[in-house]
Amino acid sequence: MKKIKKVSVLLLSISIVVGSVFVGNINSSYAATAYKKQLAIGKSYKYDLDGDGDKDSIKVYSSGHKLLLKVNSTTKTLDSNCYSDYGDYDVKIYDFNKKDKSSEIVFFWSGDSEWGTKILKFKNNKCMLNKHYKDAMLKSYDLSNGMVTFEEYDQGRYNSFTKAMGFFCIYDKVQIKGYNVYNQYSANTNSSTRKNKYVSAKKLTAYTSTSGKKKAFTINKGSKAYVYELYQKGSSKYIRVKNSSGSYGYVKVGSSMLFTENSCLWWR
Repeated sequence: MKKIKKVSVLLLSISIVVGSVFVGNINSSYAATAYKKQLAIGKSYKYDLDGDGDKDSIKVYSSGHKLLLKVNSTTKTLDSNCYSDYGDYDVKIYDFNKKDKSSEIVFFWSGDSEWGTKILKFKNNKCMLNKHYKDAMLKSYDLSNGMVTFEEYDQGRYNSFTKAMGFFCIYDKVQIKGYNVYNQYSANTNSSTRKNKYVSAKKLTAYTSTSGKKKAFTINKGSKAYVYELYQKGSSKYIRVKNSSGSYGYVKVGSSMLFTENSCLWWR
């Protein structure tokens, strides 16, 4: 199990390095994670974060086992259990949305078998946004509209779906507008999750939409299905599946397993 965890972290590190190669790309729709400035621990910086024309003072530093971010006179904790020999830590300044004239500070950390991302935004001495996305790493963003895509695993926003389908990897999207963040309701699965052949543990009804009103088709017990998308809005949860005939539909997610355990993915 430890070897599997180490392989996951290695692949994650490679993804980060590959993304950093694209620094300086000026395209409106970013395929990688181009950033404005990387912040080293213990070093002070000057950068206009809120677009008011005045440069803000910024410093990332450690105190005991805490990793702290200070912007002007405001200090926020990035990680309360920071151990340099256990994980990797990365802090960068981004501009996710060219229309809001303000920048984001993004903190990413990775450990033995888990990782996460924090997005922070400041206006003068006030922290206006401090959002944590567990088990997620920055995949890409669209500069024209502030849509950010995370590569996210089963301990993230959609963690309750593990009760229905085991472990998974998805592309979770959030939109940054000014000092507000808007979580999107659906997330596409990645190729490894999408290619997995799930075997129905019981008779399932697939609907034409997430309203769950009109039946599209039935998946009989023991039949195979592919999961293409996860959807959640409030208490409403569905997975978009493709059956063996190539038809698509939405299956409602509850608290029980939809597929046999042997057919599900178990990475950790």
